[in-house]
Amino acid sequence: MRITDLVVHHRRVPLRMPYSSVIRGTVDEAHVTLVELVLEDGSSAWGEAVSMPAVTGETPGSVVAALNGPLRAAVVGRRTEDLEETCDRVERSILGNGGAKAGVDIALHDAFARGLGTPLFRALGGGHGTMETSITVGLGTPDEMAQRANELVKDGFTALKLKVGHAIAHDVQRVEAVRQAVGPDIRLRLDANQGWTAKESVRAVRLLEDRGADIELIEQPVAARDLRGLRFVRERVSTPVVADESVLTPQDALEIVRQEAADILSIKVQKSGGVRGVLRIISIAEAAGLTCMIGCSLETEISITAAASVVAARTAVTHVDLDAPLWLGASPVRGGVSYRGPVLELPDAPGLGVSGVLPEPSA
Repeated sequence: MRITDLVVHHRRVPLRMPYSSVIRGTVDEAHVTLVELVLEDGSSAWGEAVSMPAVTGETPGSVVAALNGPLRAAVVGRRTEDLEETCDRVERSILGNGGAKAGVDIALHDAFARGLGTPLFRALGGGHGTMETSITVGLGTPDEMAQRANELVKDGFTALKLKVGHAIAHDVQRVEAVRQAVGPDIRLRLDANQGWTAKESVRAVRLLEDRGADIELIEQPVAARDLRGLRFVRERVSTPVVADESVLTPQDALEIVRQEAADILSIKVQKSGGVRGVLRIISIAEAAGLTCMIGCSLETEISITAAASVVAARTAVTHVDLDAPLWLGASPVRGGVSYRGPVLELPDAPGLGVSGVLPEPSA
């Protein structure tokens, strides 16, 4: 089946509540760029491209420009059956631009699995399509974060990711307030989003360890390029250290392994160019004896379905953080993953199980 066109759909989607973190500040809407590959039989395959300026250097405008320019030229006229060769063309068509490439890569994988008549997670080797996700508690005061955490636990969530990365004293207060609110049985993960120095990270994590906060992991405590600092932290704390913004490409993953800088690699389809990129990083982690956590930015069901399909297919992904659609006030997507509290369910339909997108609301 040949690809006859690439169409970009951009939406601004209000969030259910403001989302706050060190790396992006506070936002109240998501910029959603959906990629439609039109096939010669008139059907469509779907992808999604997310801009993360502080991580990949992309903006909504640059994503759209890349999609309408070199990425469109790389795929129009290609056959959906030629997945690997077409993904190579996408990779070579433009330097960097992981989010824009992810939009095309996801759509190519959707088209490929649709052609096989099977869900993407099964096409990748997965046997079942359910998993449990953590959910993020955005940065706020200790009382605000504790209240939100308590609400999420009442909704059935057993793993919470707490945004930290400000002054250590305040961050410790935030974590302790949440732990007191939710009790000892809820798993707490911390994400500092590069907000601490290496020495600050050691001091903060050790303090929490000594006070019995029982933190499951600490994600990206130091600057993305500071692998020496990441290793410095890993060697001095008991809590597992996760590399997130430090690992965008398979080459990044190899360097983290070489420097023994992290215990866990955090992967995202949007920062690594799509499904193929994260599968390559997972293979590197497996060869090195590491595990992976799969996460997300502010994304719709399209991107999250692709990420969850990878989880279903690869046992090295031991931590799931795919809560983004739960933040959206109203999704523009028809189909894809669904949620029952913390349980994410993949559709038993060909490809991503996405039937289309809603029309853009009138101004």
